[in-house]
Amino acid sequence: MRIAITTFFQSQTNYGQLLQAYALQVVLKRMGHYPYTIRYGFHEYLQPVHGEMVEIPSAVPVPPHTLKERLKAFLKERFGRPESGEPLPAGTREDRHFDDFRRMHVNLSQYVYNCVEDLQKYPPLADCYLTGSDQVWAQLLSNPNNRTFFLDFGFPDTKRIAYAPSFAVEKYPAELCEELQAQLKRFDAISVREPSGVEICRKVGYDAKLVLDPTLLLGGWHYRWLARESETALPRRFMLVYHVNVTDAEDLHWKMFSKYNRQKGLRNIAVHANGEGEKDIEILKDAEYWYPTIQDWIRLIAASRYVLTTSFHGLIFSILLHKPFFVCLRPDSQFAGNNRVINVLSVLGLEDRIVTDDTDIRKMLRKPINWWAIDRKLKVLRRESLRYLTNSLWK
Repeated sequence: MRIAITTFFQSQTNYGQLLQAYALQVVLKRMGHYPYTIRYGFHEYLQPVHGEMVEIPSAVPVPPHTLKERLKAFLKERFGRPESGEPLPAGTREDRHFDDFRRMHVNLSQYVYNCVEDLQKYPPLADCYLTGSDQVWAQLLSNPNNRTFFLDFGFPDTKRIAYAPSFAVEKYPAELCEELQAQLKRFDAISVREPSGVEICRKVGYDAKLVLDPTLLLGGWHYRWLARESETALPRRFMLVYHVNVTDAEDLHWKMFSKYNRQKGLRNIAVHANGEGEKDIEILKDAEYWYPTIQDWIRLIAASRYVLTTSFHGLIFSILLHKPFFVCLRPDSQFAGNNRVINVLSVLGLEDRIVTDDTDIRKMLRKPINWWAIDRKLKVLRRESLRYLTNSLWK
């Protein structure tokens, strides 16, 4: 089945955004389908270039499964090359080579569409249209072009599925609920990423299935396998900070983490996804800011002593790679991103990883996380989400 996807994929700095687009395609390929992402060019750096479709081989390579292959991958990830002492060059979004990753690992449509009218006039050829994941339904319907993410294009009888989109709000604007109801009517199957999304859909008359973010549909070994492409030398003892939408070091409780790291002789490596080459976002003055590729970012998480993050996907990849972690919530209690983080932590029984002023770093790092139990819970949730996706495609 040929499946055309509307999602976010254009970022040059946000690792989670690109990896969720990648993961969904990998899952669909494993099911035997041909997925591709529609190049919807509402971001300024996505230029309307008409060229060949960017493809990767139709058969998804298999991550290492034998004990020897896994041991080899683990040793490379954990120890890497000898310490270089020099961070990656910083400054511009090109340092991260996101375009290279898209070119190698993500199928894209041949044409760029710049508005919903373009899609309606020249709809992409597909047996199924799919929207999600990421915060695609946070694009409010007060802007007609955001109907793109509600699949308002193509032939009426083409199957339409929503997989794990996020509204990124607890309540949808009341003045737009009638329009939301009309847009959801065309879907054959609806799922969302957060409980708040289930409730929003229920209030406008639709039952939505709660499913996992696409990145969680793949196991940690797949990402370790993907990171084999990284050739960057890593320090031997370091912790990793990955912060998104944070402009103050105190939002990360940085003083107590910095003190602990000095005592333990850990280097502070930081990565941000706040912008493109914005030096003023390098808010941690005693940290080395790196601008890694996707593969390097995965290796940094896997090889670090622990991770400190404000990011949903920073949390997700710490869990997938079995890495001790701490999560800082945004100070704004109404920030929707806090709820999705809290939901994941509560489902997995990891609420104690949320940082407060009373957090004892030493005690928390000595307290082992039961990764076996976590993986068992994820396995059940993953099976349910994959069943939903399979049934939606074939019913």
